[in-house]
Amino acid sequence: MRRSLNPDTDRVPVPWIQWFACALVFGSLACVAGPSEPLDAGPAEVPDAGPVDLSFEVPRVVLHEAFSGSNCGPCLEADANLKAVLEQRPDRYTLIHYQVGSDPYMSHESVARRFYYLPENAQSYGIPYLHVDGVNGMHPNEVNNDQGYLLENLDQFLQQPSFLRLESRHTVTDQTVAIQVGLEAGADDDSETLVLHVAILEGVTVNNVGSNGQTEFHHVMKKMLPNAEGRALPPLITGDRIGRSYNYTFQGDYNSETSRQNMVNHATEHTVEEFDDLEVLVWVQDSATKQVHQSAWSILE
Repeated sequence: MRRSLNPDTDRVPVPWIQWFACALVFGSLACVAGPSEPLDAGPAEVPDAGPVDLSFEVPRVVLHEAFSGSNCGPCLEADANLKAVLEQRPDRYTLIHYQVGSDPYMSHESVARRFYYLPENAQSYGIPYLHVDGVNGMHPNEVNNDQGYLLENLDQFLQQPSFLRLESRHTVTDQTVAIQVGLEAGADDDSETLVLHVAILEGVTVNNVGSNGQTEFHHVMKKMLPNAEGRALPPLITGDRIGRSYNYTFQGDYNSETSRQNMVNHATEHTVEEFDDLEVLVWVQDSATKQVHQSAWSILE
């Protein structure tokens, strides 16, 4: 499984790794342990170093929420361009595709996320559309005087500091996905509207091919946990460590006849093509400002 934090670039301290391993076992219990000492080391004096500074800054992993559809002509160009940009900054981005419009894999949750970014009384939406870290919304083909989304845009977003370490790990057994998420705050955030979003994605899908020329689709959202609204987080204090566990079982059999008029009913069926191709994406977002503070994903290899 690929880790969503890169120790070579993020320089994650050992105690964080040890705590996270403990959090995966005990859910919300935060455990801290230092490096092990030799058995014959005997007692050692620990000098008083004064107050410990728990603040930190880590590289931002930029979340891209792409709203697309297999029958949307401009979505072909938008997806190809986005892929070309993101591949130039591996390990510095996450990506989720919400299939909407008239795509067979559109769902009530994908539509809800599209309307989440629209004015309260909106009655319709357009695609393709892209939201980067929540607050940066754009038509991915028409931005930059029709040059489309550019590497310089991504590099600009990467400059914004992040004060959250975030990690996800998951396993898949039959049709059940078990997920563990760990986060650590490197600065205070007194917002009362922080939300942890968890989405199960499928790496590649092909059964939703439509009329726009695309033959496969990547990082396609299959289910949000517990739903599109996510799960509330408390205000964060520097040094806070929080663990969350999720277990989700896809019900029933694959439905090959889902559509805009017959969206998937998660209580009785699913649209997963290959369960061993499931990924998990997590992000922390302020539901009042729409700002995404950090994102991470885990991908089974």
